[in-house]
Amino acid sequence: MHLRGNFELAAAAGISIGALAVYELASKSSSFRRWLNDYMDPMILIGTVGELHIHPIKSSRSHMVSEAFCSEVGLRCGELRDRYFVIINGDTKIALTALNIPRVVLIETAIKDNKLTMTGQQADPTTIDLNAVAQKANVVRVSCKGKQIEGLDCGDTAGAWLQQFLESTEPLRLLYFWPGLFSERQVIVDKNWEFIAVPYRKDEVAYPNRTPYMALSQASLDDLNSKFDSQKYEMRNFRPNIVVVGCPAYDEDLWNEVRIGDHAKFVCVRACIRCPITTINPNTAEKAVDGEPLKTLKEYRQPPGEAQAQKKEWPVLGVQMGLDEAGVIKVGDPVYVRYKKFPH
Repeated sequence: MHLRGNFELAAAAGISIGALAVYELASKSSSFRRWLNDYMDPMILIGTVGELHIHPIKSSRSHMVSEAFCSEVGLRCGELRDRYFVIINGDTKIALTALNIPRVVLIETAIKDNKLTMTGQQADPTTIDLNAVAQKANVVRVSCKGKQIEGLDCGDTAGAWLQQFLESTEPLRLLYFWPGLFSERQVIVDKNWEFIAVPYRKDEVAYPNRTPYMALSQASLDDLNSKFDSQKYEMRNFRPNIVVVGCPAYDEDLWNEVRIGDHAKFVCVRACIRCPITTINPNTAEKAVDGEPLKTLKEYRQPPGEAQAQKKEWPVLGVQMGLDEAGVIKVGDPVYVRYKKFPH
């Protein structure tokens, strides 16, 4: 009995030491931690990438691309980078979106040889040499979603074109994101966010509203459209970067981590709150007088619990994500997810 007791005590001590060693290794090695997590809770194949969207100017018309590189601050395809430009009020130094000027959704862009071309319906194009913008380095600090961030002013030609095309009486300027300039716009997880299920993390962003990535399932949009007899809404009403096909409607509410293809990996930070920009027709810039589809979303897509009390009438659709591992993703790539332990 004495020997057996000593053996059991030694075995227990050995197990404890082994567990402690595993814990120490996991706490110090992010790669080992990811491996252990994948082993204990493997990701599940739920669909494929259906569309990829890059919006060079915040609120402008998106480019649909077949593949893109996932960088820390957003999608990149060739010289196109997501939300690397933002329109500002030249006097107040406040960032503007389609919520302020609906015609922004009609701006089309192209970037070649580091030259940005802007055009739109029945408008002559204008081209901005971004090398010259960088050399001039006219740094401007503005307020974007209540946080201060700097960028490079793209000059008088860009400002004049925007003012004319957008039919604005305000002095407008175009700001170009430049890594390394001052920014308060890091995305820091808040426990009160909608459907939150991730630990503390911080993500860098250019000029998107909140996070560098937003994903939306095709099934979620299809379900919303099924509630209307004639009017059908586009992905461009909701401005995602990544459209996922093959999963159930609103499955994205339950995602905790996402892997696309072999390399790119994301952490789901929060559900995407929907504002009146969704009511602007992306092809005409006309705002829906009936408040749709936001009105219908409010009826059945309210966040639960404390988040609902805080956001009151803002519904959610889609999921906002931060990048965990960079990589190239393509239309048709498999999408794997690790679901949350608890739904909300």
